Amino acid sequence: MKAIYWIPLVVLFLSGCSLLADIWNMMCSLMPDSDHCYQFGAAQSGDPAKCEKIKWTKFKDTGSNPPRDKCYLQIALNKWDYSICDNIKWWPMSYIKDGCIGDVWEKISKTAIASDDPKWCKSLQKFPKTFESKYTDCIGAIITPEKLKSSDSKMGDIIEQLKKNPDDADLKKELAKLKADKQSKYEMMSDPQRAAYFSEKRKEIMGDIEDEDVASAISKEYTKYRWSESNINNLLDKLGEITTKQKMIKQIDEEANELTDNIKEQLEWIVGDKQDAIIGAMGENAKEWIEKNGGDKLKWSLKEMEWAMWKYEKWSEMYESMKGKYDKLKWAYDEVMGLYNRVDEVNKMLAEGKIDAGKAKVLKWAVLLDKWLEYATSYVPVFGSTISTVSKETFGTVIELAKKRAERSTAIEKCFDDPAHCDTDKISGY
Repeated sequence: MKAIYWIPLVVLFLSGCSLLADIWNMMCSLMPDSDHCYQFGAAQSGDPAKCEKIKWTKFKDTGSNPPRDKCYLQIALNKWDYSICDNIKWWPMSYIKDGCIGDVWEKISKTAIASDDPKWCKSLQKFPKTFESKYTDCIGAIITPEKLKSSDSKMGDIIEQLKKNPDDADLKKELAKLKADKQSKYEMMSDPQRAAYFSEKRKEIMGDIEDEDVASAISKEYTKYRWSESNINNLLDKLGEITTKQKMIKQIDEEANELTDNIKEQLEWIVGDKQDAIIGAMGENAKEWIEKNGGDKLKWSLKEMEWAMWKYEKWSEMYESMKGKYDKLKWAYDEVMGLYNRVDEVNKMLAEGKIDAGKAKVLKWAVLLDKWLEYATSYVPVFGSTISTVSKETFGTVIELAKKRAERSTAIEKCFDDPAHCDTDKISGY
């Protein structure tokens, strides 16, 4: 029969009615163990003031009141509020304040870990300084490098799927959610945790960069960007974009340098009296020959760089920086192609019968020596680490010989302007 009457009273009490609360208190006063009855009622109501009704007298001589202190502990746990623990006045054989705070922290921490939701950890930041490391412990248990890597992997998969289907709204929504979750977790990490995560991602993005000049160019451009951005997703995306761009510029720089080295080597042949071998290798189409020997590759690389350049807002600092490098590399390509177009002009005059084979050979030598010398000595790579395979000593000697052999009158231009009266005897050094 006790259970029959007890349960309805509990249900009625929990409804929040003050009248029923008074009835509950009256019922507790009639019970042999009234202290624990008050304890239960206070805990259910969430009102720590009701714990004061507990008049425990068994430890009267010590001043301890375990039921009352436990009452505060239960309410603190139920309300996730460590400040209620301040009501506990420690005496022998009872609960202690720090133990109460620790129990509240443990409940919050377990909930955070179980739900994998770091927002629960935020409440731990308000705990007393003696518990300040608990926030880091909570965050560290939830936000681990492995979990962030897993999130990064999921985002990577979605990005690849969006490349195939860029209008998929569900994929976009899922990606946005993952990015927001990552940013939230990143903001909660400690400075050492953030530094460690970013360092690992940086190695992942720039892992194959061994050239110090390229790494320096990436660092300079990225540093300017990072001060105006706090979102980790945007920061990493930007670092990846800058890295890809600088690697591309380095590749094009190497291609332009390789083409220049080909010019230098051929200049050595011209100076070394191997003109016939050079002219013979070119055949009747000099432009086609140079395209096959690196010109075409450089042409398409420059086109890719041009497309990448237009991703930046025109007149922005990034655009201007990239355009400066592009213009320099484009100049190299245009100079080389202009040179071989001039050689083909001679081929055309020969084919049309405007000059004979002997004069054509001399003119080709003259054009190549004159323009090669000018081009090869004026080109400077974008990156200091892009080094010519032709030694300075060797090429220095070639330049001196070429300068002497390139001393001539304006007879070359006269031959192009008036091939019928071309006088190759006045083109000195041949």
